[in-house]
Amino acid sequence: MTSNTDNVVGSGSTIVDSKGHRARDLIAVNAGNTLEWYDWTIYTIFAPYFAGQFFPTDDPVAALLATLAVFAVGFVTRPLGGWLFGRYADRHGRKTALTLAMAIVAVGSLVIAVSPTYGAVGVAASIILLLARLVQGLAHGGEMGTAVTYLVERAPDGRRALWGSSSWVSVILGTMLATLTGLAVTNLLSESDIAGWGWRVAFGLGGLLGLYALWLRRRIQETAVVDEPSERRKEPRAPLWQRLRPHLSGVAIVMGLSAGGSIMFYTWLIYAPTYAQVARGQDAGSALLAALLAQVVFLIALPLLGMLGDRIGRRPLIIAFGVGFIALSFVLNGMIDGSFWGLFLAMTIALVLMACLFAVNGAVWAEVFPTSVRAAGVAAPLSLATAIFGGTAPYLNTWFASNDLQHVFIWYLMAVTAITLVTGLLAPETRRWKLDRTS
Repeated sequence: MTSNTDNVVGSGSTIVDSKGHRARDLIAVNAGNTLEWYDWTIYTIFAPYFAGQFFPTDDPVAALLATLAVFAVGFVTRPLGGWLFGRYADRHGRKTALTLAMAIVAVGSLVIAVSPTYGAVGVAASIILLLARLVQGLAHGGEMGTAVTYLVERAPDGRRALWGSSSWVSVILGTMLATLTGLAVTNLLSESDIAGWGWRVAFGLGGLLGLYALWLRRRIQETAVVDEPSERRKEPRAPLWQRLRPHLSGVAIVMGLSAGGSIMFYTWLIYAPTYAQVARGQDAGSALLAALLAQVVFLIALPLLGMLGDRIGRRPLIIAFGVGFIALSFVLNGMIDGSFWGLFLAMTIALVLMACLFAVNGAVWAEVFPTSVRAAGVAAPLSLATAIFGGTAPYLNTWFASNDLQHVFIWYLMAVTAITLVTGLLAPETRRWKLDRTS
């Protein structure tokens, strides 16, 4: 039995930490995460429309490819962002890092929304877009790891997996919000209006909502385990690689869990509807509806499995993810037959299997590191694994399918999933580990 109010010692004073404060902080952090993923997704949705605004229009295909190349820069800089923001969060606190990340993403979206066109300022327009996405990629790389770290540290006793899983709920809400915004804009405006100014509305909305999320984050309370006296923060510290060296097993666990999780995230959650249209000839509206409904099931499964992970442990659910995808990957791919029900059932099964991992991975990431290096220890390998395995998944899927080698990509999925399965089999059970340790 827990009380409604807990006394937490930090900074030489007692902080009254009520359930209301914790709930407010949970909402504030996840609201920011939702808006960051909205901004990340909205770029891909409207890239075909604004490509000609930032690059020469002599060759529309070249302009689109250049625009998508700028999007790819975000993946390239994410590992660096994970390292920078994780290190900053360990040094100056989670709250400060999360607030800074949210500010950068919001300002980046507003800059894109009001950027001049190529026709007005020439190549400077391309440079402005590139710089905006560059800094957003840096912030995005540090956001997820730091947000998960904050949520797990802020969670009540016995609820770390549940609170960690809420970060993935916010990710899905962000992608769904971007999709619904894209549908609204494309249905309300003509194609010429969207290309002329409509896409700016989507970015401007994201920037303004991001500023609101920034205001929410400025009011959150720092987690108790890092609310240390300012004098300790001023002490000189060894380089990050030296501080992480005693915790290479934790780095390996984060990489191992993130490998399978990221490749399945981008294969089944992000790319599956496009694959159904391109490879199976499914109608776009049917594919989008099937994907949205499957995502609803995913949203419901995440907290339920998070509560299960807090009750029975993390390892059983990680193992279920690995065994399930290794056993069913070929079956799930075969279920995508161009029909609504085929895609819906395939995505639903895949997303429930994903939820087994995503319901507990955030808790495990935070639990395998001590407080002093936790944010960097999570964010850096997470961002690197996402760039390597997640960022390349749609391209590899398309390339193998276009060359009648889809079975090779499925074997590749199974091999990467095996990395996560082995990680789950070898990793210790961390459910009862304490977070407020220093080594």
